[in-house]
Amino acid sequence: MSWDKIREMNLFDKLKDEVKNIPSVDSSKIEEYITDPEKLQAFKDYIHQGYDSRSLGEEMGLTTNQVEIIKELLGKL
Repeated sequence: MSWDKIREMNLFDKLKDEVKNIPSVDSSKIEEYITDPEKLQAFKDYIHQGYDSRSLGEEMGLTTNQVEIIKELLGKL
């Protein structure tokens, strides 16, 4: 699993243990959204529009689990 960019942002230690053990394909996708300002802003916009995790995931090509992890990380930024 990667999480290199998340470590650089000092967020890795704040993740729950079960999140740290997700497949690398998920961690890569999550890092892609957390580190790309445009994707992150689009993600935030959907949240502010009231999208639930499933709908937001469908719009952005993410799984519900990936959406939940990104939300958790956003709360720690």
